[in-house]
Amino acid sequence: MKVFILAVSAFFAGLIQGIAGFGSGPVQMMTYTLYWPLSVAAAMSVCVSVPLNLNMLITYIRKVKWKNVLVPAVPYIVICSAAMKLSESFDQVLMKKIFGGFLILLAAYYLFFDKREKKEMSLARTLIYIAVSAVCDALFGIGGPLMVLYFLSVTGSSEEYLGTAAAFFLLNGVYNTVFRLLSGILPVQQVPFILIGIAAILAGVTVSHRLVDKLDDGLLRKITYVMIGLTGIFNLVS
Repeated sequence: MKVFILAVSAFFAGLIQGIAGFGSGPVQMMTYTLYWPLSVAAAMSVCVSVPLNLNMLITYIRKVKWKNVLVPAVPYIVICSAAMKLSESFDQVLMKKIFGGFLILLAAYYLFFDKREKKEMSLARTLIYIAVSAVCDALFGIGGPLMVLYFLSVTGSSEEYLGTAAAFFLLNGVYNTVFRLLSGILPVQQVPFILIGIAAILAGVTVSHRLVDKLDDGLLRKITYVMIGLTGIFNLVS
């Protein structure tokens, strides 16, 4: 059953990501935490998503603004590394409740506040977005929401945004996976599950390419984030 749930979760993560352009992390974390500690689930989610970002980078590599990838990547990696090390000593029961609250806030943000509009990004706001995203990535495997807003503000077209964001998340995803493996946060015993997740998430992306013109992605995203909010409530009260 564990393998089946993991595969289904990863498949829908790829489907959502392929249709909506984001959201694979929250969809995976909805179910991974049912079977693994939060730190392990977060590590698996990030690792399984690496092929998605690689696929996006290959598609839009000529549009990538590398300066806007490397400059935020340095502080992001430093903060994320520190948070990952600290997470090993955290109370996992407490972290699960914090994660539940985080999912509720994430669902509310996407449902009611995320207009995905281009805004000027001040230095202070940029640093806050990087710090908060790095910590959320380290603890929950979900670092995308605020960084999406950052990349929308520093790119001039959809292709630039998609390519630049994919390059950034690929770089950090590879680094975080290696860091977690070497630190023992991600046990090597999880590799078979990760490989199943990768196969399923790529299958989901493949299917999304055939459905993207037939589905209402707005409705699909709303349903997804309602489910994320309900999952957050479950984690908070359980």
